[in-house]
Amino acid sequence: MGSVKFSISLLFFWIKGKVEVDKRFVKTNIANTILGIIPVGKDQQNIPLKNISGAMLSSKYYFKPMLFGLILLLFGLGSFGGNFFLGLVLTLLGIGIAGNGIQTLLVIEKSGSPYIISVPFFEKSKMASISNNIHQALADDVDKTDLNMFFDKKADKNANANMS
Repeated sequence: MGSVKFSISLLFFWIKGKVEVDKRFVKTNIANTILGIIPVGKDQQNIPLKNISGAMLSSKYYFKPMLFGLILLLFGLGSFGGNFFLGLVLTLLGIGIAGNGIQTLLVIEKSGSPYIISVPFFEKSKMASISNNIHQALADDVDKTDLNMFFDKKADKNANANMS
């Protein structure tokens, strides 16, 4: 079906995650971080399609990081007069932390419990692609076990063969 790589942090955009959807599994390989900054290993899962009931995409706004980032941004802007380098660093950190407060969530319902993949807002199109791939794989999985659909396709094929 497809494989999608994405950033898991706004500040450290080089820390990547990957979700792969095939006919049998949804495979995740996502870096774990402390405070969204320090990488500390990976979370790998192979979720059988039979255990997935659906996928949902949503946006979430976290107030605390946005407020903290805004405060850092204001301190950074105020520090430009005394120490340009400190002001620049604080301003960039403030923007990054505030931006990290806006998240896109992909929620995969597996065996009745949600599995949540949280990414920065600019990765929303990639999460939508993963969600569409999961829905397509689920539809294909249901279609292959639907006998009515099988016999309808067979009847259509025979009708087209008789018309030729």
